[in-house]
This record gives sequence, structure tokens and C-alpha cells, in this order.
Amino acid sequence: MAKNKQQRPIEADDISYALSKDFPENEIRWRVGRLNRKDGGKSAYMLAYIDARLVQSRLDEVLGFENWQCKHVVYGSKTICHLGLKIKGEWVWKSDGAGDTNVEADKGAISDSLKRAAVHFGIGRYLYDFPEVWARVIDRGGYKIPDINHCWEVYRSKKSIIS
Repeated sequence: MAKNKQQRPIEADDISYALSKDFPENEIRWRVGRLNRKDGGKSAYMLAYIDARLVQSRLDEVLGFENWQCKHVVYGSKTICHLGLKIKGEWVWKSDGAGDTNVEADKGAISDSLKRAAVHFGIGRYLYDFPEVWARVIDRGGYKIPDINHCWEVYRSKKSIIS
């Protein structure tokens, strides 16, 4: 018997709810979307995202590893992920795609297409509703990275205004 075996949701509504739960803040990552040219690149529009392994873990947790699968197909310069979930004995498929990324192009396209397909099932979809976050960047030898603490600070201040 598996360790920590939990009761998994059976009904489609319960599965949808479990898949779409927010992730803890420490599992959300930030990346630079575009630099602010007005301040010489000291701040940037930031994008919140989740890692593909987090998507896989959520699918395993909610459905079990045996009740989901993905197939990747390359169409020209795009990689399409066909993500299938077994719900009440039937496979439900949703697809989305992504192009090569700047770092490890093929691997990035596979990961990004999986994350995009997972959004169709509600995983991480709420991240698209985050308010616009302009935050400081840290210069690491000419490479600009997000000031993570400042990203969350700006996010929380904007969220409190919206709420």
C-alpha cells in the first residue's frame, strides 16, 4: 500500500476545485517580463509563474499518477501538449502550445506547453488574474533578475486595493 494514501476527489466539480487551488507563495516564481526603460532598467514588469514539476505534482496529488498523461507534438516552431485526465473512467483532453524558450529551447517548449495545457484544467489559472506588478530588478553581472521580496510587496499592496 502506498504511503500517505489519501482519498482523491471523484466528481468532476471536486476534481476541478482541487486542481485550481492556489499554490503557496513560496512555490510561485517571478521573471522579468520587460524592463522599464524610463528608469534605466532598474525596475521591470514582472510575471508570476509556476514550474512544470509543480503542475505534475498537482496532477499526481489530485488524480494519481496513473490517471493523467501528456503527449507532445511539434508543429513547425511550436510544441503542442495534449494533456489527458481520466475523470470518472473517461479521458478528457485539452491542448495548448508554446514556442522554444531562450534557455534550453526544446525543454522550455515542452515545459511551457504542459503548463499552458494545465491552465485549461484550472491549474495556475488564477496567476493570469494577478494585478500588474512593476518591481525592482537586481543586476547580476548584466543579467536582470527579479527582486522577489519587492515583487510580493507590490503584489500584496495592489491586491489589498483591489479587494
